[in-house]
Amino acid sequence: MKSFPIDGYRFYKHGNRVIAVSTYAGRVVRGVAICADGDQYDEEYGKRLAAARCNYNVALKRRKRALDKATEAATEMERASAKLDKYRNYLWDASEAVLEAGTELDNVLAERAEI
Repeated sequence: MKSFPIDGYRFYKHGNRVIAVSTYAGRVVRGVAICADGDQYDEEYGKRLAAARCNYNVALKRRKRALDKATEAATEMERASAKLDKYRNYLWDASEAVLEAGTELDNVLAERAEI
């Protein structure tokens, strides 16, 4: 995944903080850069750091969503596999029943032919 260009974020300045805001899956995601006491405030660096942290938070959310979706798909696949096994067994039993019923029908018709 490529990072958003820095102009893809909204930035807010609050005291010695720069906050980068983006959205992912309809939710607001933030990244914050705080200028430590004794450091020289650099707004451009703060924007880059806040954007990088925001991007990291989005990446974490994407990974969690991907894991959730993969787990959901695996569960659905297991259910579908169990259902397929169930109906294969049902088909086997039904096929056996057809053979048995056909044999019984042949026997009944054979009795009538002997009379």
